Amino acid sequence: MTISYLEPTAERAAPPEPYERRVDCSKRPFTLGLVANSFPDSAHFMNHVERALAELLPGATLKRYQKPTVDPISEATLEEVARDCDAVVASWGH
Repeated sequence: MTISYLEPTAERAAPPEPYERRVDCSKRPFTLGLVANSFPDSAHFMNHVERALAELLPGATLKRYQKPTVDPISEATLEEVARDCDAVVASWGH
C-alpha cells in the first residue's frame, strides 16, 4: 500500500509585508485593548495573544473586551476603548 501526502500550501502571490509598529509601547502607563468578537474561539485565541503580549510588553496593562455579537462594535464600547487604550488588537474567529 502506498501512502501519498499532499502539501496544501500555495505559492505566494505577493511578497509578505512586515508590520510596522505605529505606537510607542515603551511609554508608561501603556494600555493595550484586546477585543474578541463573538465568533467561536475568538476569546480562546485572545487568551493566547494576551499571554504572548504580556511577555513582550512587561508593565503594560492589557484590557479585555468581548463583543456580544458579530455586529459592529457598539458606539459605547468603541468610546470606552478609545478613552482607555493606547492601542488595540482585535481578534477574528470562525
